[in-house]
Amino acid sequence: MGGGLASWHDVVSSDKARINENRRLELEAVLAACGPLGHDVVNIADQILSSAPFKRILDLCPCLYAQLNVRVTARGVVHLCEITLGERIDSTNVFNAFQIQHPGIENIPFVFPPIQAGAGGGDIMEALCSEVLSNHGVPHMALDQDGWPKWVGASHLSLNAGKMQALKLYGDLLVPAAPHNILVSVKSEAARERFVVSGNRLESVGFGFFNNASEFWTTSRMNLLKRWGFTAIYMPDNTYQAIRNHLDERGTSNHAININGRPLFRRLEDFGPDIARVAGKLSMDI
Repeated sequence: MGGGLASWHDVVSSDKARINENRRLELEAVLAACGPLGHDVVNIADQILSSAPFKRILDLCPCLYAQLNVRVTARGVVHLCEITLGERIDSTNVFNAFQIQHPGIENIPFVFPPIQAGAGGGDIMEALCSEVLSNHGVPHMALDQDGWPKWVGASHLSLNAGKMQALKLYGDLLVPAAPHNILVSVKSEAARERFVVSGNRLESVGFGFFNNASEFWTTSRMNLLKRWGFTAIYMPDNTYQAIRNHLDERGTSNHAININGRPLFRRLEDFGPDIARVAGKLSMDI
């Protein structure tokens, strides 16, 4: 993406890699065999691939998942989507990124696909949502030396990993705000009942690539979503437009308003700007 370090020597020597000096030459030699993207698969000994230092390198350099026979992480999938798009993932292109990684959609194939499948669909959906937030100025919280997040207003954290997993029943991502934190429930294409009851009855936001407008457009479903605390649900433009057309035809558009008097249903392209506007500020402005 044009923001990498100049050499593998710089990578293994970087502070983020946290590699002891006595391991650097070995790992640098291993990485030198990888060459540029698009070359043949590189075979690396399992004991090196499974080592903690090499896992940190994979996290820092996810392009390697297109060259190494190792299970790809959600972060790796997201980055290979960005390589295919030729740009960072944000609200304007996240649906295209979703299509790239979707096994049933072949119109936008990976330029450099991962060698081995790995991350599950739910993890990838969350990673896509997290990447959107980060690229709209709401980065993932850093962790302290004990693994707890360092709380910063305009930021977000995962409730599905690390020491915050005890709160995962409330949602997938949390964005600090007042008087209530914003909790994001991330889904793929189907909402079903699991999505409805994933609301926290405080300030829930839905983010997904929903493809069935009829899951949302009845008056009873809109009222139920608001009862479970949803203030906004972000979806692809086609689904959003189908809902709007249906509501206009039935004269029920007045039900698609959240508790703050703003639209309940919104386009994916509005997600990043909306959350960036309220992160660390007032949740009722969503």
